This record gives sequence, structure tokens and C-alpha cells, in this order.
Amino acid sequence: MPAGKTRTADSSPPTQRVISIVELLAAQPTPLTSAEIADSLDLNRSTVGSILAALAERAWVRRLPDLTYRLGPALAALGVRMADTRGDRAWLNEELERLAEHVDCGAALTVIDGEYLEFVAVTRDRLTVGIKSGVRIPLRAPAGAGIIAHSGPGRQQDWLETRGPERRDEYREVLSTVRATGYCAWRLEPDSLPTARVLSDVADHLAEHPAGKDLRGRVLSQLATIVGSAYDQATLDQDIPLPLSYVSAPVFDSTGHAVMELQIGPLRMDVTRPERRRYLAELAASARRLGDGIERKHHARP
Repeated sequence: MPAGKTRTADSSPPTQRVISIVELLAAQPTPLTSAEIADSLDLNRSTVGSILAALAERAWVRRLPDLTYRLGPALAALGVRMADTRGDRAWLNEELERLAEHVDCGAALTVIDGEYLEFVAVTRDRLTVGIKSGVRIPLRAPAGAGIIAHSGPGRQQDWLETRGPERRDEYREVLSTVRATGYCAWRLEPDSLPTARVLSDVADHLAEHPAGKDLRGRVLSQLATIVGSAYDQATLDQDIPLPLSYVSAPVFDSTGHAVMELQIGPLRMDVTRPERRRYLAELAASARRLGDGIERKHHARP
């Protein structure tokens, strides 16, 4: 029986076809073409092509330049969350604590799960008191830009449309910046810090009241968008102090998938160019260590 096939009666043939394709790709050491997948599973080639296109849009599979397919970053993100449920994610917390100590500010690590952004690790900081590991908030631009920048065009458009048309061009440039530089840095607007503090206090208060769960989610979603405006590279390279709210970078697995987003929050009004470069260097080094850790955990699993 070909890999990925089921011996039980198909209660939902369309669902079984999707599962079979994912299982087949997971079982193969090398990527497969759409035709190879269809032939291996005795499926219609047109049907397989449609399924692969849908899976690619949600990053469950990735289409490579040679037109072959392999599993995508969304499944790697699921693996990170499964590690959380098994209690073997201490290394994530340790890495974030190390980063936070080196940059002297808060740090957070997030993944995207469908239409939600999930915090998988968060350091304790004056402006993250309302956010804990496992918190999920609706995914709205610019949150998750480090991951979305390396997703398919359809997924990027869906993300852009979570905001009004007045900022879509700006956020489209954010995605381009992430792809070009490997990070994105944001200005700290003068009036955003007090607002962020109030929202954090409200979210922390609501955490103690189960009845306020939905409201807390909305508060956290709003908090995640208070980042100011994104810097372009020329401005960020100027040898002058600049206000800086957050800096984020994607975390890649060994196959080049952006599976998580790492961010730090200096939340300072006068960050010098040497300090900005140090922030970026520390962020990049931590992102690489996290990516290496994902690979080690993957190979360590039985």
C-alpha cells in the first residue's frame, strides 16, 4: 500500500486525500512533484494540483523552484506547539531569557496558527505583563510580518486586508523589507508608550477574571498593533539617535521555512546607531540559535 494511504473506509474522501498528501510528503526524504504525488496515491493529477495549491497558500506545503513540493512552515509551527504540550520547550524560554538579558528589554516568540498569532515564549517585561505563553490573538497586520513575508502571495494579501486600505502600501513595504534585510524595525511614537502601558495593565487585570477572556483577547490584539511606523533602511542607517519600539526577525528551519517570528521591544526614544546595530546582531544570532534548536529537536524525536 502506498505511503499515506488509509486502510479504513473514507468517511470524507476530500479530507482523506489532503491527509494522504501530507502524510506522503512527511514520509519522503526528498521533495516530490505533483505528478509523483498523484501517481503514488492513485489520485487524479488535477485534483492533487488543486489540493497542493490550497495547502501552499496556508504554508502547509512549500512549492520549490524546481516545481517539487515539501512540507511547509505551518507544520513546523505545529511541532513547536506540540513541544509546548509535552513540556520540552525549556530551551525556548532559556534562549529568550538570554536574548532579553543581552539587549536589556523584553522578547517574545510567536507562531501563526491559521488566523491567529500565538505566543510560544515571552519574557517578563514591564510592557508584556498581560501576555503569557500560549496566548492567542487574532492575526492582524503588522503582527506576524516576519512569517507572512515568506508566505505565498494569497496569504500575504489576506494578511494585508486585515487592515484598512490606508496602511496596506506601508505594510506591503514591510514585507519587502523583511525579505531584503531579514528584519523590520519600528518607530516609537511619542503617545504610544502610555497607551501600551494602559492596555498591558488592563490585559493583566482581565487575566484574573475568566469571564473577561474575550475582552482580554481584543485588548491584546490591539496592544500587538501599537508599534508605530516601520523604518526604511536608509533612515535606520543614519548616524543619529532614533526612537525605536520593536524589532522583529523571522526564525527559519533547516529547509528555509519561516516558522516563527522573534521580536524584542527596546521601547526607547533615543537609540544610537551602534545600539541599533547591536540589537540587530543579537536578534539575528538568537534567531539562528532558535532555528538550529528546531532542527535538533526534530532529529531527536523517535
